[in-house]
Amino acid sequence: MGEREHELVHLLHIVDRNFKRSIDKKVESTGVYRSQHKLLMMLGRHPDCSQTELAEKMEVSPAAIAVSLKKLEKGGFVSRQCHENDNRVNYVKVTEKGREAIEVSIRYFQEIDEAMFADFTDEEIELLGGYLHRVIANGETYYQKLLRQES
Repeated sequence: MGEREHELVHLLHIVDRNFKRSIDKKVESTGVYRSQHKLLMMLGRHPDCSQTELAEKMEVSPAAIAVSLKKLEKGGFVSRQCHENDNRVNYVKVTEKGREAIEVSIRYFQEIDEAMFADFTDEEIELLGGYLHRVIANGETYYQKLLRQES
């Protein structure tokens, strides 16, 4: 059965690549890259996050967040403010321009989601969702097992 599973993992990579290419093409005129749109959307859901909290939520390094935030700040999409009691902590606020970009991002992501699932019935989408949740849970279980082996 190993070959079939390998093919399915390969198909998941292709789905991910197609989604990312579509987003990249859709947002190229906005001046904000895909990863920055994701960061803005995260900020929209979690206002007043620190840079460290953002890095944890997005599962990327604090340095990667700092670089993206610097570009977003330069573009006027966010502003950063130091914590009043700890200058090492920066809180990020979305500007009006950033909120507009979030609205555009949401529309673009919805449009692409709908395009990718065109011609699927509700039942098919539900079944696929259930299968993918199981794959995710199995992957997380396996990853946690690997972490325990390191200790």
